[in-house]
Amino acid sequence: MKQNPKRVIGLVILFILLVAAVILGVRVASLVDMTYVEMHTTPTPEPPVRNVMQVTVDPNAPTPPPVLRSGSQGEEVIQLQTRLQQLGYYTSSIDGDFGPGTKSAVIVFQLQHDLSADGIVGEDTRNVLYSASAQPKATPTPEPDPTPTPETVYPWVRSDGLPILVNRDHFLPDGYQPADLVYMADYCDSSIVKIKASGIQGERVAVDAMMSMLEYAHSQGITVWQVSAGYRSKAYQQQLFDEQVYEYRKKNGLSYNDAVSATRLTVMEPGSSEHHLGLAFDITVPGVAFKGTEQAAWLAENCWQFGFIIRYTEEKEDITGILAEPWHIRYVGTEHSLNMLEENLCLEEYIAKYGFE
Repeated sequence: MKQNPKRVIGLVILFILLVAAVILGVRVASLVDMTYVEMHTTPTPEPPVRNVMQVTVDPNAPTPPPVLRSGSQGEEVIQLQTRLQQLGYYTSSIDGDFGPGTKSAVIVFQLQHDLSADGIVGEDTRNVLYSASAQPKATPTPEPDPTPTPETVYPWVRSDGLPILVNRDHFLPDGYQPADLVYMADYCDSSIVKIKASGIQGERVAVDAMMSMLEYAHSQGITVWQVSAGYRSKAYQQQLFDEQVYEYRKKNGLSYNDAVSATRLTVMEPGSSEHHLGLAFDITVPGVAFKGTEQAAWLAENCWQFGFIIRYTEEKEDITGILAEPWHIRYVGTEHSLNMLEENLCLEEYIAKYGFE
């Protein structure tokens, strides 16, 4: 029987393919076996470890002492008040409340030790306060002159050493004359403060203290200051009073007596104004209402350490008889301003408590 050549060739090819498949299957099985062996004999490498610095917090490390300022309370304030009292700077009760008295004591301590006089107990102040270099409060030694002459005493200082009081119950003394008035536009550094009018004057000692105060304000970034009023004569004060009465009558339709009563809340009668002394200034910011400005807040916080007081405050309106004026400052000297701050006294209360006249 004759074979079909094409059939024979097909069978041969099929046989060859079968043999190749068997050989390939054997090799694949061998590779699988080798891979299995490798996986179980060669360890899988660990992922790389990142070099991260480990910070260990010591649970026993002391906590840094807090910064103490107005409003602080607690044991740290008690410790502060105790230390200040030991050194003679603090005379009020030790109550753990960082109030005006504590702040004024801190300021005096800082001034005496050439520290930044901000009334805040930070690291620098604390290091000096609790060190052996802390000095007791210095008490000025009076000059050995039991009967000072008028040339050695400012006219605004009473015979008992307290600041003169000028208000509706205490008119300017007869014959009072300012000691040393200066024209502030010529005298003051215009880069520090703007003087609103060329005719504004002030007592030299008060103007010098004001300039030191405003230079310090500039160093703290509080700039843009203006003096709107200083010394006033009785005649000029009468003019201001009459103009305000006229405004109330014209614009508000008040009777003369009602207009005078309304005017007395904001304008003093001639002879009863502190501006007659040359020691009072109206501090403003050009173009804006002073109340609520950063300058007003800074002034209320810092004027005391330069010998000034905020003369008319809201809480003392019943005593002064004048509505609050955050812009009106009066120079009394640091000896008195810091005491008034510590005891929260207005000038009327201070004179009543410590004066003998």
